[in-house]
Amino acid sequence: MKITVNFDYIILGAGIAGLHIGALLSQHGKVVVLEKTNEIGGRAKVVEKNGFKLDFGAHPIRFGPKSDLGESIEEIGKPIEFIKPGKIWAFLDDGTKTIYPSGGIMAAIKSKLVPFFKTLKLVLKIKKMTEQEFIDLYDISLEEWFNKENITPKIQKFLTMTSATLQVNPFIERSSAGETLQDIRKTLDIGSVYYPRGGWSEIFSRFSDKIKENGEIRLKSEVSEIIIKDGKAIGVKIGDEIINGEKIISTIPVQQLFTILDEKLCDNDFIKKCKNLRPTAGVSIDFCLSKPISDIDGGIMLESPLGFGFIPSNISPEVAPEGKSLMTFFTITNVEDIKDKNKSNEIYQHLRSTILRFFPEIENNLDFERPLFHEMIDGVEVNTEQHRLKRLGNKIEGISNLFITGDSVGGEGAGGDVGHTSVRNCYEKIVRR
Repeated sequence: MKITVNFDYIILGAGIAGLHIGALLSQHGKVVVLEKTNEIGGRAKVVEKNGFKLDFGAHPIRFGPKSDLGESIEEIGKPIEFIKPGKIWAFLDDGTKTIYPSGGIMAAIKSKLVPFFKTLKLVLKIKKMTEQEFIDLYDISLEEWFNKENITPKIQKFLTMTSATLQVNPFIERSSAGETLQDIRKTLDIGSVYYPRGGWSEIFSRFSDKIKENGEIRLKSEVSEIIIKDGKAIGVKIGDEIINGEKIISTIPVQQLFTILDEKLCDNDFIKKCKNLRPTAGVSIDFCLSKPISDIDGGIMLESPLGFGFIPSNISPEVAPEGKSLMTFFTITNVEDIKDKNKSNEIYQHLRSTILRFFPEIENNLDFERPLFHEMIDGVEVNTEQHRLKRLGNKIEGISNLFITGDSVGGEGAGGDVGHTSVRNCYEKIVRR
């Protein structure tokens, strides 16, 4: 058995969370990032095809420079430009479009989606809510809250669309009212989504460059075991090689943790939470076009199927060849539906036909399209059983020097926010020890 010299930090997984925390920890010691595939990026990877830079699904960055991801990029001294998109448009089932009221009072005035005065009243109520008032609603579903507060149908529609995109959860019977309202308040306070200049490959390159200043990224390095001795994580096994480390950080989804960690070392509640954690799932479509067919430079909300899209090349032209256009859309569904091929194809066809209904010129200007069927978009669906107070933390009781992080662990917000916040929380726990 070959034994490698010690690293200060061993990171499992070169997805966004692994690269993120690897770059941060490289400021404090020697890092190795181990990735089982032959490429970095994980569920946020970028594929280049015919000059188009394709994200693995729609990946805007909520709060941009003010996000936890933005904070880390600044901290490592490799800044990027975050571009603020234009207005968000809602495309409704009746064939019309209107401004989506995500930008505060003025957007609500201009939007036909919601009644202004009732929306104003709701916004003011949310802005006045205390932290404890949000927490008290974490266990309450949006559906329950709608009934309790006698929310009108139009505002219900608006909040359901908001839950679908902001929380990546269109299922109002299980979406957490408290977290949805809290995230609406945060959006009102500090702004909405941004997109990185040049696409996500720019973020990956910044983090990778930082890691390589004081460490390395090893591809095709699948960990078969986290080695625990006397209640302490001391290394990992890859084939016939053992890599020793002072601290080990796993960024793989916790649903897969026990493929490399002996579950006998963990208590039953922890095991249950890992194995039963429900992820988000969905279908995305990229349309790569021979020319631009729309000048929309903001978000595109769909009423049915509930979904979100945007035109990355209208925001950052670098992601498409000159004179061409990239449009991307996604819809969220149950993971069980994605595993059912007939059901997932039905969802794809519904999404595609809805998009073409509003953008018929796609068909005549299509270079190629790429549908993706995601069994896991985010590691956790934010719902009443999995809100931030019920999710796992960064430490595993009874095992020292082993940390877990990523978009299935702790963290505020929803979607990618969970992963970025979880990484910052984990990083602070490690460096402050």
